[in-house]
Amino acid sequence: MGFDEGRDIRELVREYYGEVLQGSDDLKTDACCCTSHTPPKYVLDVMNEIDDEIMAHFYGCGSPIPPALEGATVLDLGCGTGRDVYICSKLVGPSGRVIGVDMTEQQLAFARQHEAAQMARFGFERSNVEFHCGFIEDLAALGIADESVDVVISNCVINLSPFKDQVFKEICRVLKPGGELYFSDIFSDRRVPPKFYDDPVLRGECLSGALYIEDFRRILAKHGIAAFYDVETEPLHVGDFQIETKLGCIGFASHTVRAVKCDGLEDREENYGQTATYLGTLPENARYFDLTEDVRLIKGRPVAVSGNMAALLRTSRYAPHFTVTGDTAHHVGAYDYGSAQEALELRRGKRHFGLADLEQACDDLGIEPFAERVHDKELLRSAPNLTTMQVNVGYGCNLACSHCFLESGPARTEVMERATMEAVLAAFETGGFRTLDITGGSPEMNPHLEWFVREAAARADKVIVRSNLTILDDPAYRHFMQVYADNKVHLVTSLPYFNEQGCDLQRGRQVFDRVIKVLRKLNALGYGVNPDLVIDVAYNVSGPFLPPDQRELEEFYAFELEREQHVKFNNLYAFNNYALGRFAHQLKHEGKFDFYLDLLSENYNAAVVARMMCRTQVNVDFDGRLYDCEVNHVLGLPLDGPSTIHDLVDKPLDVRTIATNPICYSCAAGCGSSCGGSLMEKYGE
Repeated sequence: MGFDEGRDIRELVREYYGEVLQGSDDLKTDACCCTSHTPPKYVLDVMNEIDDEIMAHFYGCGSPIPPALEGATVLDLGCGTGRDVYICSKLVGPSGRVIGVDMTEQQLAFARQHEAAQMARFGFERSNVEFHCGFIEDLAALGIADESVDVVISNCVINLSPFKDQVFKEICRVLKPGGELYFSDIFSDRRVPPKFYDDPVLRGECLSGALYIEDFRRILAKHGIAAFYDVETEPLHVGDFQIETKLGCIGFASHTVRAVKCDGLEDREENYGQTATYLGTLPENARYFDLTEDVRLIKGRPVAVSGNMAALLRTSRYAPHFTVTGDTAHHVGAYDYGSAQEALELRRGKRHFGLADLEQACDDLGIEPFAERVHDKELLRSAPNLTTMQVNVGYGCNLACSHCFLESGPARTEVMERATMEAVLAAFETGGFRTLDITGGSPEMNPHLEWFVREAAARADKVIVRSNLTILDDPAYRHFMQVYADNKVHLVTSLPYFNEQGCDLQRGRQVFDRVIKVLRKLNALGYGVNPDLVIDVAYNVSGPFLPPDQRELEEFYAFELEREQHVKFNNLYAFNNYALGRFAHQLKHEGKFDFYLDLLSENYNAAVVARMMCRTQVNVDFDGRLYDCEVNHVLGLPLDGPSTIHDLVDKPLDVRTIATNPICYSCAAGCGSSCGGSLMEKYGE
């Protein structure tokens, strides 16, 4: 449709708004005054200063007046009788400027006759508003230059134009880089048939010209703005029998939309792990800022934002009021506010992900409880003779590795006391255990570890210490290398990759070099060389997948590490990781948490259940409490029987029912997984 073809429609609109309507009470539907949302306080405060006659002649479907307008140049398209022009006049202040454009001279005359009185009410020495009679499709004819406007607003007017493509082309032309389009209008959920275009009531009531929301997206992108956001939406109830009958199944809604002219925006919202924090410096609202109808930024609280949102906040006039972190180097999939914010809160420790969350996630995915998946229920009970006592001597650690489901780190202060260690040793002998498996954190950070290792070595067939090795490069802990060698301690260390890049990504900068440095020293002491001094490395998956075959991985690691780093080890353990702690947080961040739970369930291997470590061991937490395994003490699932290690000093454990949970699928997936690595070499074993 060309400009000439649109004149009849314009005349219909002029007549409807200039002659038929004498006030908002004359509207047949609530389309043009449909919103029930209360305008923001900063707008309401100014409304109290607007002449009652202007307020009575307002036709609009929202409150398209954004904050942070002081000193801005604002363009109001289809300004009508001037209500929003005058509200913006007060908000931009004497140093700002407001331009009102409308094609209906009667309404502009009404607006102009109130200009002097409104400026006096505001206390302005001179007017900061100007009104132009003309078409919103041809702003150049009104002298509005390229990139001269900070904010374009419009209140239920663009739908009246028969040339919407031209309207948005003009908007994008006059906006400055970083300028904002903020408008309210009526949108439809499908294209309105052309036969309704020239209906004077449907056109005047903002219905036949309603823009299909997807066509709006396409037009805006065509002219250089690839993204927009709904700030408010409200379904429209027409309420007129004749009009509803004409329209049939077409649905309408009022949308208040925000879009910013910004280079580099994508046509969909993508997640790069970025955050935005509102500084509380907008005078209109110091407590929060509503970026979209879903994304509210409360002062001082980081919020997960999409790449487009981060660019918008950095580019626009809002930039001084926000701290935006991150870049677009690491893409983690499509942006979903709820999921992204949950992942952020988990990473920041503002939300705990526990057993109830896991069970709900499995229920949502249709994953049956692990105990129901196991057909031989006798396998859900412990073996008569336990062989391993695993002891967590503290959560303090010099590292904070991304794979750590215990969330150990430098800030953790939990530590096993010596009296508890003494009870562990006594219970170890009473129960006839053979292996004492010492873990943490960094076990070396427990001040009683050296004593504990020597006492354990005198009682156990095997003493295992799970060390990250990097701590042994610290002068305060280097002596433990000799302590371990003297007591023939079996060492196990995490080495998620055989080179610096892969290892440090999971465990932190320079960790690989430090591990290799200590490994060389341990090799010199006989570890990896002397059959009595065993050092094993553990491969933890760093993402939502199962580990490669353990034997093949061990051969590959041995070859690469000896060739490139000149170090030796004995065995490699390949672990499935647990969807807990930092690893769960990372999966949430990457949008792969549900995928990983499904993967584990789908790869359930009934053949490995009989070999799961919980059947032959007991786990002792730093405070002496007893659990089937480390996972159960993270989830707060106590042992079926005695509650603390002190209960086992004089009496061994009886056969017990093992407390199962969704994480059990990690131990039973693929070739199985335990603290000693895979539970079978191959599926066909």
